[in-house]
Amino acid sequence: MLKIGKNLHQSWGVVALSVGIILGAILGIIFRINYFGSPIWIVLVVLIFVFMYFRPNYLTVGLCLIVGMVLVFFRVAMVLSNDTGTQNQEMSGTESLVISARDFLAERIENQLPEREAKLGMSYLLGMKSGLDKKLSEDLKTVGLTHIVVASGAHLSILVEIARKIFGRLSRFSGLLFSVLFILFFMCMVGWTPSILRAGVMAILTLTSWYVGRKIAPLRLILIVMAFTLMLNPMFLTSLGWLLSFASYAGIMLLGPSISKFFHGDKKPGFIASVILTTIAATLMTLPITLYYFGQVSIISLVANLVILPTLPYAMGLTFFAGIFAGVPAVEMVFSFLAEKILSFHIATVEFFGSMEQFLIKIEPYNPWVFLLYLIILAPFLYKFFRWTIDRKNGKIKISKNINFLE
Repeated sequence: MLKIGKNLHQSWGVVALSVGIILGAILGIIFRINYFGSPIWIVLVVLIFVFMYFRPNYLTVGLCLIVGMVLVFFRVAMVLSNDTGTQNQEMSGTESLVISARDFLAERIENQLPEREAKLGMSYLLGMKSGLDKKLSEDLKTVGLTHIVVASGAHLSILVEIARKIFGRLSRFSGLLFSVLFILFFMCMVGWTPSILRAGVMAILTLTSWYVGRKIAPLRLILIVMAFTLMLNPMFLTSLGWLLSFASYAGIMLLGPSISKFFHGDKKPGFIASVILTTIAATLMTLPITLYYFGQVSIISLVANLVILPTLPYAMGLTFFAGIFAGVPAVEMVFSFLAEKILSFHIATVEFFGSMEQFLIKIEPYNPWVFLLYLIILAPFLYKFFRWTIDRKNGKIKISKNINFLE
């Protein structure tokens, strides 16, 4: 079983199955395919079979593509035919307990901090951005910092890193166990949103591969998790949070190494340089999506991200402890004071950059041409891929030894 776990990510069949699911979900949603007599479905299957006939070595890949599309077409059909507005399911005992815990923590935080700071702190911890006042919400959108008030992979990564550092000292298994428990706890507290579901599944897969001593190539990990989440709900394709979550992660994992190598060569960048490069990669990858949906982007968003993101873990931790230790003499004062100061700093920073509307670049929203920017943004990655393909074709590398060209 362990051997299967180590080698599962190296199978091109798994990648092809994932691509089939993603492709099927996209076509299914766009063309609203809810039955197998659709012309799109028939044309795709015929083309794949023709390809397999002329390239029999890719038989497994072709079959996995077809299986992936068949599986997701069933899900698309179920989603399109399901009237969710008529479903009134009763809340389970577990859900009721989670919501009660969220409300309890939120109430204690509100009692310890001023209103604006408390709302911002709760949005960090629990993804409760609805409580933010209109001005702060608009300023966050202006400077491109909306993602920090939506529970996402960044927040989850902080918790996982804390769990691994604390419990990883006991044993490797303890680090894995408590990290997964932290992930599940955070997902329950925040809710099963598309972005947090992506982050949770990806974090658990990464931790599992770390535990068995293997590494999954970033592109393969992205494809597998995308396929898994789309099988759960193909309508995630229409979720802005889901799209931004995958785009930012792809930027960090795919563009990040190329940008780092360009500036630092083979040397590992320091903490500040690493934060800067990571922010640049994530911002670039999400740029076309942001322009498409909002029609605007701030050229100083990078500076705002660099000011806020390094202190985000401290803001989350201090807000959490301010709520937990509410009512404990002296201790509550320390955590409340520190949390209030750092949250006030965040609010002042957002308002300062948000007032600089002269740095906004505005275009007509929902313009599909903005996605052509990906040809420029992904140029280093595409060059690396085509170089790998050419070298493999010329016999300079062997597929068995260089199957993960991104690693």
